Amino acid sequence: MRLWLDLARILVAGIVLGFVIGKLVVLRPHYLERIRPRSWVPRARSMKRKEWVRLITIVLWFTAATLLVTIIVGKVLSGAGVEMYSEEEYPFTVLEKQYPLLLLVVVNVVPIFEEWIFRGIILEEVVRRRRSKLLAVVVSTFIFAVFHLSNPGTYPAFVLPLIPAGLLLGACYLKTGLAGAIITHNAYNSILVILLVLSQS
Repeated sequence: MRLWLDLARILVAGIVLGFVIGKLVVLRPHYLERIRPRSWVPRARSMKRKEWVRLITIVLWFTAATLLVTIIVGKVLSGAGVEMYSEEEYPFTVLEKQYPLLLLVVVNVVPIFEEWIFRGIILEEVVRRRRSKLLAVVVSTFIFAVFHLSNPGTYPAFVLPLIPAGLLLGACYLKTGLAGAIITHNAYNSILVILLVLSQS
């Protein structure tokens, strides 16, 4: 029964998000162009050293801030006895213990699509419709956080550390664009995985 409930969580969230994003991409094909290499490779090649230094500096600041805030929120919740997820049921726990290198690959591929969907499309759509960047960051953050509840083994409190993370990623997106948000998200995930692996060795 548990397996079917987990499958339902994943499928319902995936179908709803897939339908909404698919419809938006059909209406505005430029969203799809944003993640195609022919769109961003020429821009990356033409960037000057000063632009790269600026991008990396901003990314490092946002990565550090995101790590700090989410670790603090996680520690506060743990200290209060609030469970965010079940270690036995959460799929990344198994990967972390048995296949840490595979987990590192997964946590660097998934953020590309998460940032493209939640910041590159949803945030942009809210800005386009409501003309408010602040509202766009808040809405995209809420959807981003709640979507993570589709992961098996997660409890409602799981969204709490993701809210400040989402707000910071949204701010990073507004400051640096999609590339900066993706790099920040990747760096954040990679550091978390490395810290978890080191803490268990």
